[in-house]
Amino acid sequence: MAKRNGWNRGGFTLAEMLVTIVIAGMLGAIALPRINIGRTEAESVMVGLGTALQAAQREGIARQHDVLVSFDQAAGTMRVIFDADNNGALDAGERSRTIPIGPQVVFGRASAPARAFGAAPVNFPVGGNGLPTLVFHRNGSANFAGGFYVTSVKAQGGNPANQSDTRAVEIVRATGRVEWLRYIGGNWVQGF
Repeated sequence: MAKRNGWNRGGFTLAEMLVTIVIAGMLGAIALPRINIGRTEAESVMVGLGTALQAAQREGIARQHDVLVSFDQAAGTMRVIFDADNNGALDAGERSRTIPIGPQVVFGRASAPARAFGAAPVNFPVGGNGLPTLVFHRNGSANFAGGFYVTSVKAQGGNPANQSDTRAVEIVRATGRVEWLRYIGGNWVQGF
């Protein structure tokens, strides 16, 4: 290191730091409009809800009781109820967990074509609480083969640039297996 007046010059000058910040800001301004936050959030919601469904199925097997999963489209939530007495309702002493999907994602498929499980945003029969409800039984199976779609608010609003924001989660009835799907380039592509 070069010494100047007895001091070690080991850092950056203020001018060098300002130039770096300005360049980083300009690059960010160019790149930011191209980043699709809605697609990233829809992907995150798909993975999060799918993982929660897998955990619910495993919990039912491990504890040998039904697990109810209700979808409240208006509130943008999925609620998991650990139904210890298998009566199909949340009772005192039973655990439940509510998972929000976030403000930039909605239940819906926008302009993506419907999968075999149906065209509605959530395709499970209505349960005792008046909401579409999936039940995982203690043997791991589900009460219904169905699924749901999530997409960004922009895609649901009809923006063609966001059509690939749509994601789906399908449930196989006999095994309770959870499958993730992405709508990319005009086709449904299986994930994971």
